[in-house]
Amino acid sequence: MIQNPFATPSFEKIWSKHFNQSKKALKFDFLNQILFAKHNTLPIYYNVGNKLTNGNFYSLSDRAIDYRNKTLLIRDVPSYHKIEDLGLGNLRLKPIFQYKGYTTKISDYNSLDEYLRTIYKSNTRSKLRRNVNRLEACFNVEYVMYYGDISEPVYHSVFTTFYKLFEKRYTDKGEPCGELDPKVWSYYTELGLTLINEKKASLFVIYCNQVPVGITFSYHIGDILIEALTVFDIDFYRFNIGHTTILKMLEWSFENNIRLFDYTQGNFEYKKRWSDSEYDTYYHLLYDSKSLKSRALTNSMVVYFNSKRKFREWKINAKYHSLMHKIFGDKTNASSDKSIFQIEKLKNKDMETDTLSHIDINGNGLDNLRRTLYDYLYMNPEKVSNFKFYELNDSTYFAESETSLLKITKDDK
Repeated sequence: MIQNPFATPSFEKIWSKHFNQSKKALKFDFLNQILFAKHNTLPIYYNVGNKLTNGNFYSLSDRAIDYRNKTLLIRDVPSYHKIEDLGLGNLRLKPIFQYKGYTTKISDYNSLDEYLRTIYKSNTRSKLRRNVNRLEACFNVEYVMYYGDISEPVYHSVFTTFYKLFEKRYTDKGEPCGELDPKVWSYYTELGLTLINEKKASLFVIYCNQVPVGITFSYHIGDILIEALTVFDIDFYRFNIGHTTILKMLEWSFENNIRLFDYTQGNFEYKKRWSDSEYDTYYHLLYDSKSLKSRALTNSMVVYFNSKRKFREWKINAKYHSLMHKIFGDKTNASSDKSIFQIEKLKNKDMETDTLSHIDINGNGLDNLRRTLYDYLYMNPEKVSNFKFYELNDSTYFAESETSLLKITKDDK
């Protein structure tokens, strides 16, 4: 039997520690593969993990009756999990549609190449290959899937970078990011290490010159891989690291007998482009149809969750959170450097650079300079490690290799 990772002892213990005061989860005899917590104020039970699960499923026992007078909420049940017909006394189910999700049915194809030929035209496939080739031409690249074994030092090093990349990405976008909440990130940090070593989760990392530039955390349910958190270094925007991450994760999935690759819910264009199928995600409300209180509470919750979905579809929630972020968001990490740089390739290789100050291109405060250089190298591939970098003043820099001398100047217009 496939085990629900969100009902394992490890998941229960870590989630409860961070969000439920370390209270022991509740188990009902009429339900398998799911654990619950009691709401603090409402007479309702909700699944352990609450809003932080992806791909819940469960089954029912036909002998137990401990559902009586109860109302239970199970979030994020995808339609590709076939839940058995209830047929259990007075127990009833109200599924509430919430999101569209997207998948790749890997088992329907013999190879990654066959799949790519199915979803993409030849020019798009060529662009994907070009992105990989140019990344590897400019950097020393490693693609690593941590699944079943990761050391604590490596894990915490990657997760520290993971946070910084999220922070950098959303500061640049000027948008809030719920994962950056210290309580939520502390939870993910503890959870990931345990679940990866238990083969209930994985961490895929693209390293460039030994530095993570693309990171994806995923859950594993048997032969299903569920993408949960993903981010890339925006300095590498021109290289399309996000698409390369999916390409390499699909490659790993084909090689490791993954049946279904779930990009999860969310109406994002890249999910539509990469997937070959859609599914619906529901909230399941289980209730005792003989109980007036249970029926009334269930009907109220149906109205509540349908209203929330409508607000999302009308983008009211997104506009509200964006406004609150602009008013009350942390401004300490906001990037004030909006400089635009221009690169000129110099013909005179006899220029003296010994008198210039040597700089580390990866240093703080050089983000836009670094992005400009990487954009240039995408079109003119050369190993970044071949260059030495110099500063003439705060608006003029040089990058020198055996074959190139680049003048990088700040555009003051």
